[in-house]
Amino acid sequence: MRTLTAGDRAVIAEFLLSDPAHTRICFDREPVPEDADALLSSAAYGAGAPAHALVGAFDAGGTLVGLLDWVARWPTPASGYVGLLQVRPGRRGAGIGTALLAHAQDAARAQGCRQLMLSVIARHREARTFWCRQGFQLLSAHRERTAGPLEAVVMHRPIPARGPEEHHGPGVTLSA
Repeated sequence: MRTLTAGDRAVIAEFLLSDPAHTRICFDREPVPEDADALLSSAAYGAGAPAHALVGAFDAGGTLVGLLDWVARWPTPASGYVGLLQVRPGRRGAGIGTALLAHAQDAARAQGCRQLMLSVIARHREARTFWCRQGFQLLSAHRERTAGPLEAVVMHRPIPARGPEEHHGPGVTLSA
């Protein structure tokens, strides 16, 4: 895993274009290469986001297989916020998402955060299932029948004290 920069724009754009179903379910549109620019910017978190990072997980062949957008101390000083965790189609279920989440959790813990938060599109059942398996819970009561097509629900979980054997997932290059 490594932090992605503007020099990785083409790799990020290719990754996003490889998964049009994600963009359709989350934004009701097709992905465009410019979506990479939005991810590379911390504008979504406000001016001067304290610890925004875009992190990529690569396979042994150098292909971007997972993408994590997160920020520490946002929206509260004690929170780490996951803006995006996406795994390339065909690579899901191999521990890549879990490894990226572990990276965010470790980095958030190092920044003094006590919980992770995220928003997920209410109708995105695959994503919601993943987050529930990872121990996330709805921040407030939500009734599925009231969810509009692009309504998001907020989920959170505490950041546990560092365990003796935290798992970072198979098949992911872990490098600084």
